[in-house]
Amino acid sequence: MFFPERYSRPFCSDYDKIFAALDDDSIRQVVIAAPRGYGKSTTATVAYPLKKILFREKKFIVPISCTATQAEMRGEDLKYELLENHIVNDLFGPMKSDRFAKEMWVTATGTAVMPRGAGQQIRGILYRGFRPDLIIGDDLENAENVINEEQRKKLKEWFFADVMNSVDRSRKDWKIVVIGTVLHEDSLLVNLLEDPNWYSIRLELCDDMYRSNWPEFLTDAEVKDLAESYAKQGLLHVFFMEYRNMVITSDAAFKQQYFKYYDEAKEDLTSNRAVETVVIMDPARTTESSSAKTAIVGVGINSKTGAIYVRDVINDRLHPDEQLDEAFAMCNRLNSHVLGVEVTGLNEFITYPIKNAIIQRALPIELVELKARGGRNAESKLARIRALIPFYRRGLVYHNPTCCGPLEAQLMSYPRSKYLDVMDVFSYIVEMLELGERYTQGEMPADDEYEDLIDDDYGMEPIKNWRVA
Repeated sequence: MFFPERYSRPFCSDYDKIFAALDDDSIRQVVIAAPRGYGKSTTATVAYPLKKILFREKKFIVPISCTATQAEMRGEDLKYELLENHIVNDLFGPMKSDRFAKEMWVTATGTAVMPRGAGQQIRGILYRGFRPDLIIGDDLENAENVINEEQRKKLKEWFFADVMNSVDRSRKDWKIVVIGTVLHEDSLLVNLLEDPNWYSIRLELCDDMYRSNWPEFLTDAEVKDLAESYAKQGLLHVFFMEYRNMVITSDAAFKQQYFKYYDEAKEDLTSNRAVETVVIMDPARTTESSSAKTAIVGVGINSKTGAIYVRDVINDRLHPDEQLDEAFAMCNRLNSHVLGVEVTGLNEFITYPIKNAIIQRALPIELVELKARGGRNAESKLARIRALIPFYRRGLVYHNPTCCGPLEAQLMSYPRSKYLDVMDVFSYIVEMLELGERYTQGEMPADDEYEDLIDDDYGMEPIKNWRVA
């Protein structure tokens, strides 16, 4: 109502999290990561402080940004709404006082606003005996400075030494809000997002399948086109950081240039006698929103060339009966006669219902039990996933672009991935190959890492016939 030009479309439902955190005065340290185009700067540096000024809830507001110029521009934007917004003037009266300079200005109601750039003096400043009671950091880092380790360290020290100590901690009415977009794995924003002392909100433009979380902003098709445009330029990692706020490490083990693609319709892998397809599943134990999703991956192996095709991926919260239906449907879809299932502990409690369903439905599927070596903890999963590295480095893995979004998102964030389920399931292809004694006919290229990664750990007694001919 107050800003029809600034807010011209319905809010994303996830925006409720931002509003709730800003309005809750008991939350004094808030960090928000939102994608480009989400209007986060307008909300954090205009609408929110304007509300605090008009209702006289804050005495001393300090907007901070990466440079003094940018901070002053944010301040001028806020000042404009106070002076020129006719709804504001009609409801609250004139706000201009005799002190309205760029560097610091005071409203007619007595609230001071002093924009500051990163590194400028903040600690120890007072206005009429008041320390800052609202500090808003918007885009404190830029793409140029964040890549410099010394600059990152300098900003972090300034923030925790000066900014955090500029408030009056004996009072309970202060608040610090930091908002931005992830630019680096060691950025200040990421450090705050991972700090348990900060209330953190991380918004994404889309999910792993490139389905839009805000269709009024970008539709599913537009999101996919945007991601593909970044991928074509070799900048998919930038898309993940800018629009999904996902941490992509500079020394990532799985780089975008390792991802090769194929067209399922053109390759016709189902009819290729040299390609054998297996389906691998890790059944989730619960469908709770906080738990891991069920991951089902269909993989084709070319015995002549050594190529590995990730043909299909399902990643969702499914009930046990739905897990079996999806796995069997994928087997039928890809003409696979092998279903590998991760088992731990009491194997029969996992495999019995699957075997029973196979028999009841008279399905030509052989069940292969896959042992979770080292257990199901994160460290063991990361170790298993690491065994995929030489296959990607040799260019042996091909992705079906219509379904591999979840896999690529997890691989590019490895080993800091928020979720591991899809790439963990895919990593079992190494064990499947070893168990079934599936080796390529041609000579594999040498790789110094290979012996370290694929060692005797996979040398179990092979299953004599894990494929039904």
